[in-house]
Amino acid sequence: MKKLMIVLLIAIVALSTVFAAAEAEKTTKKKLTIAAESWEITKINLEWCVEQYKANHPDVEVELVTVADSGVLTNYILDWSKGNTDVDLVFLDGGLLAPSYAAKGLIYDFDKELNFFSDYPRSNFQPGTLDTGLVKGVQVCMPAIYEVYAISLNKAMFKEAGLVDEKGEPLPINSWDDFYNFAEKLTKKDASGNVTQIGASIQFGNNLTSILGAAIIAEYGDAYAADGFTYNVDTPEIKHMLELWQKGVLNEYITKATFTENAGGRNAFKAGKVAMCYEAAGRWMEAIPTVGEENLALAAVPGKDGSAYCFGCQMVIPKASKSADLACQFIKECVYAEETQVKAFQQYGKMSVISKYFVKALDATPLWKSINKSMSTAKVLNPYDNHAEYLKGLQTIFQSGLVDPKTTAQDMANAIIELTNSIK
Repeated sequence: MKKLMIVLLIAIVALSTVFAAAEAEKTTKKKLTIAAESWEITKINLEWCVEQYKANHPDVEVELVTVADSGVLTNYILDWSKGNTDVDLVFLDGGLLAPSYAAKGLIYDFDKELNFFSDYPRSNFQPGTLDTGLVKGVQVCMPAIYEVYAISLNKAMFKEAGLVDEKGEPLPINSWDDFYNFAEKLTKKDASGNVTQIGASIQFGNNLTSILGAAIIAEYGDAYAADGFTYNVDTPEIKHMLELWQKGVLNEYITKATFTENAGGRNAFKAGKVAMCYEAAGRWMEAIPTVGEENLALAAVPGKDGSAYCFGCQMVIPKASKSADLACQFIKECVYAEETQVKAFQQYGKMSVISKYFVKALDATPLWKSINKSMSTAKVLNPYDNHAEYLKGLQTIFQSGLVDPKTTAQDMANAIIELTNSIK
């Protein structure tokens, strides 16, 4: 009996030691929490990134949480201002809210505070991509992927309309006059005058600031007037473009779908009901399952300069985080891994920010080469602190002016300048 008691006591002590060790490991184990929207999780391959990081660092507990909406990102401001955070690395679509975070000193400077480039040289990056993460000249964001704006084309519709060259490729869109004329020829109406096929879509919804900025960059190589802040809209070329956009909307050659539904234009393009889609360049890839890759083409945004506008999905690290070093490690090892960067480009049109992977993916997807010139000289737009206010005002100007024949291009240009002055 005594021997049995001794054995039991030894077993209890041993189990207690094991449990104590497990609890100690749990409390001392480092933790890294990553927050991203659902599309970012899918298209940037973040689930693979998490598993890869866990395999490389078994001593770190990693959690991936889904950001439901932009309201969550806004709420971070209050938490981080108090020195609290439940997340260590946050993915921001287009750098949304990064200027607000930076203005309050809530996120790290990757360069001077985190020394990110000390063992990961700037030369690894595609030209211009790091610029997408600058806020007032400070590297408070690191790009995960980047995109450019272009015009996705339904090549089959161009062929049917006789708008192809001797090789069967769509005729070049050298100007907004070409865009308008093609939109007219590509629009179909039935006997009652109802539109059955739309010539073009322009994203007049949540991406309107980028749509307008990209068009100005393509024309002049830069989006801004002499003050470096106001969009350069009061010029003959841009006012003529606005006239053509208005004329296209009034004649139903350009759809109004994006006025009320942000994805209205791209969805119609994917459904084979729109011939030209001016948005982020990756829309053609989204249409492959429904339209067929053989029926798709890509054109640069027209303009004398020929540069594209580029933007990126950005990553920020809050200063309230105790795992900033792990977050940087996660970026370098996993987000910037070949598996992530090449897959995002080849499958979703989210271009690699790492030069060697960009080249590898480009070689495997020849259609992208049709806008390689504009991509190679891509420029960024300076984020406004009051972006939401600016976007809302711009939407009001366009969505009322484009449908009102009494509104002139000069009226719209004046309204844009007045709006910009109100948020300076």
